[in-house]
Amino acid sequence: MRHPGDVLVDEMETRLDKEWLVRHLRTALTCLYDPVVLRNSPLAGFLGLGQKADVVSTLRRALIDAIESLHPNEGTPRDSKTWRVYHILRRRYTEQLSQREVASDLGLSIRQLQREEHLARQVLADHLWATYHLEIQPNDSPPVGAGDKAALPTEARVPTRAQELEWLSDSVSVQTIEVGEVIRDVLGLLVPLIESAQVSVEHMAPPSLPRVSLKVPLLRQALLDIISEAIRRVPGGRVRLLYDTLPQQVSVLVCASSAEAVSIDSPESREGLEMAAQLVQLCGGMIEIVPAADQACVFAVRLTLPSTDQVTVLMIDDNADALQLLQRYLSNSRYHFVGTQDPQRGLAMAEEQAPQIIVLDVMMPERDGWTVLGQLREHPKTHDIPVIVCSILSQEQLALTLGAAQFLRKPVTRQALLSALDRQIEPTTRKPG
Repeated sequence: MRHPGDVLVDEMETRLDKEWLVRHLRTALTCLYDPVVLRNSPLAGFLGLGQKADVVSTLRRALIDAIESLHPNEGTPRDSKTWRVYHILRRRYTEQLSQREVASDLGLSIRQLQREEHLARQVLADHLWATYHLEIQPNDSPPVGAGDKAALPTEARVPTRAQELEWLSDSVSVQTIEVGEVIRDVLGLLVPLIESAQVSVEHMAPPSLPRVSLKVPLLRQALLDIISEAIRRVPGGRVRLLYDTLPQQVSVLVCASSAEAVSIDSPESREGLEMAAQLVQLCGGMIEIVPAADQACVFAVRLTLPSTDQVTVLMIDDNADALQLLQRYLSNSRYHFVGTQDPQRGLAMAEEQAPQIIVLDVMMPERDGWTVLGQLREHPKTHDIPVIVCSILSQEQLALTLGAAQFLRKPVTRQALLSALDRQIEPTTRKPG
């Protein structure tokens, strides 16, 4: 018979191990798309994934799959704690949105969101603990048998690079940002590498830099690859980031200079630049290695991204609260909100302002939304504008038959709305290849 003290010790050890798990889980989630952080994370070994061929992709996939496994069942109230936990984990970590954006999405203060985030990570840690059958182990060592019981039990389930890129392209939402803001964040992450290589970095973004609309986590990772490669090429040297604006484009030149001998190209560096090129291509841009501007410049890469005006979205809904919610959903995105509660005014605005997309409610007392949809489809100035019907009614087939481009069932989430809007404009903005 076990002594009560032994049980107490076991409980304390379990609690300490879970605290360790939560601490390292936070780091991995925050840097989910940073291969350097994931490659060195002790979580891979703790979850029994350390022997996988591609430990970075495997650990990332395991964490994302764990988040998705917390997706609430159908019928779970949208205002429940279960939905709140899932929403925070997916938006903050899978999609890498800022605390300010997620807080705005949920109608919380930053301080409230931080508390909710902490609880959500604990829920995820408990889920991983149960899923991987973790036992008490010394820190940084994998639990016995966890590798056989992991959520990714076979090499066949480890995604290829093409599959990983396809998944990233489909799952990450577009945001409107200034490139200089992302570069400043990336340089902050690279401070240890900059100091270790004793490299000076010169970066000053112009004050009037155009904003761009793209998948920020992909751009962030591409910049990490490019700038870290520039730093590695010139230990003790200098890295400059120079901006240029062209019609509908923003260009950033990363130039590494050194007066002394520098490290040479390698298969690993070429692979990193190839990955960066693919990520930037998914953002609608391109990178190119350019000739050195002077003898001291030994490595120069130009990153070019499309700068686009915001897409105007006309919202027609007689409910003022619904319009306010939809307007908040579009904040910090590439979409510009224009809205009205009056269907007749909505028809006039569609003719006058020529929005790129219209979101239409059909349950309106003054004028039936189906009638408005028909008028939009018939008018020569509006018949080509895609209309997304957003309703509490289960009438998707009717909406599509009457000419709607898409149907959304209320209550709608920010992610669902932005994804629907993205699908309407991506066929015209996505580049081949």
